[in-house]
Amino acid sequence: NGNGNGNAGFAGGDIGNVNLTESEIMTITIDDSQTLAAPDLPVFNPARPCYLTDVRDADVAGSGELGLETGQGIFKVTWNGAGEAMTEANIEHNGGDLRTWPALASWDVGSVYEVQVSGINAHPLHFHVNPYQIVDMPEASYGDGFFKIGDFHDTLLLSDLAGSDPIKIRMITDRFAGKMFVHCHILAHEDMGMMNVIDLIGTEGTLFTGSSSCFNKAFNASSDQGASFPEPAASVSKTVDNGFRGLVVILLVAFGCVPL
Repeated sequence: NGNGNGNAGFAGGDIGNVNLTESEIMTITIDDSQTLAAPDLPVFNPARPCYLTDVRDADVAGSGELGLETGQGIFKVTWNGAGEAMTEANIEHNGGDLRTWPALASWDVGSVYEVQVSGINAHPLHFHVNPYQIVDMPEASYGDGFFKIGDFHDTLLLSDLAGSDPIKIRMITDRFAGKMFVHCHILAHEDMGMMNVIDLIGTEGTLFTGSSSCFNKAFNASSDQGASFPEPAASVSKTVDNGFRGLVVILLVAFGCVPL
């Protein structure tokens, strides 16, 4: 309100010294005596990359129960009921560090694993490296139809799921071998220990080829089971490599993995 009289609203039919007038400019009439048939919409099937191939009918290499658990001030991720809070104190107990922290489980790279998850109504579940697919829930969908069976996610929170109800997800352990972190994506909970590690074991670059026609078509024709990707220019590659190495060193020093 720039006219200085202090009237900042519409009460009384004016704004400051400007009078407002009500007038009818149109009439909308709704006639529901006729109904129109819904048009036939084409079915759309998106072309997904191989790492998002549907694995609901795939053979699984293993399965287990993952819990996002809290109680008595403790926040932790468990596998089949076992697992400790990954706090700084626990990590550094007896001189340990991230490299010596024991993994919750070991999964073969290039396989499919099924996980029954509990606690996902209060704690958003996030895995590093690999996305996962919802394969079973108590209801067909949640979040007013947004979260559905068959969807892929990187991070998932189902706040309208009953606390005692688990869901099932499946993950392709594609290509990457090494430590895969899993944690609650509420960072305060993660800092208080709701984080852990799954060890992906086997040969780096191994692909899942079980029942996936996508992988069979894209990769099995080549002898090295690898797709051909364009190589960056040498100057760009050198710049990126040097910068990446510098970043890795900074992070390792920051986390105490290597001495200054």
